[in-house]
Amino acid sequence: MKKYIYKVWDNLPAREIIRDRIFWPLGGALQDLPKGNIRDPLRTTLKLMFGKEKIQIRLRKIRHPIALRPGTSDVPLLYHIFVEKEYSIKPKKEPAFIIDAGANIGFTAVYFANRFPKARIIAIEPEESNFRLLQKNTRYYPHISCVKAGLWNSKTLLRITNLEKDSKWGFQVEETTGHGPGTCQAISINSILSQEKIKEIDIAKIDIEGSEKELFEKNCQWLPKTNLIVIEFHDRIRPGSSQPFWDAVKGMKFKRYKKRKNIILVKE
Repeated sequence: MKKYIYKVWDNLPAREIIRDRIFWPLGGALQDLPKGNIRDPLRTTLKLMFGKEKIQIRLRKIRHPIALRPGTSDVPLLYHIFVEKEYSIKPKKEPAFIIDAGANIGFTAVYFANRFPKARIIAIEPEESNFRLLQKNTRYYPHISCVKAGLWNSKTLLRITNLEKDSKWGFQVEETTGHGPGTCQAISINSILSQEKIKEIDIAKIDIEGSEKELFEKNCQWLPKTNLIVIEFHDRIRPGSSQPFWDAVKGMKFKRYKKRKNIILVKE
């Protein structure tokens, strides 16, 4: 049944307008009323519904303002992360090193930086317009480093295959041999650990739109060094992309649970 619902939703006329200009600004504001995470909620809601340029908003318990684009997928992302607390995970110890793969415009990195202020965070994002906003949103946080790349299992060149899409999330990549629009370098977790001279990953957040297939097919020496993994699978858009992950962690001692769309594995 779910696949038919998704199919209808994906082909709904003006889906982005309904979702990003109406549903989330209004529904998200109502959801946040008893929580009070968003400051000046009425003005913020109106800006999200009718604004045309980038806006800045302030959130409680977030030290600095964040910027986003009204009428885009930035809006549901705002509510998923800062109102629904999609990444309110519970590591066993205070994190010192975090990888945010599929960082988009930096909301998750900012959330982690405020919750774990001592942690070093590597935020990885392949798409240019998202990356520029990622840099803007994280500029106040010296412990966050932004990397314009796609997460992969080796060093290569990648191309965004759906660059023309209307929303600003869900970008998918594939290997390529030539430079052009939407190309970027690939980066592997093994190379990050080598560059950073890090022996242990406290949190690996992975939301890479189906590239989990390639990421976990080989060169997974970093997995036993990871204390907590939070990952979203994308079998709906790329069937079978989650299987290499389950093959890679087979036999490893992780406690598993689910939060919204994410699977969370905590090393036992």
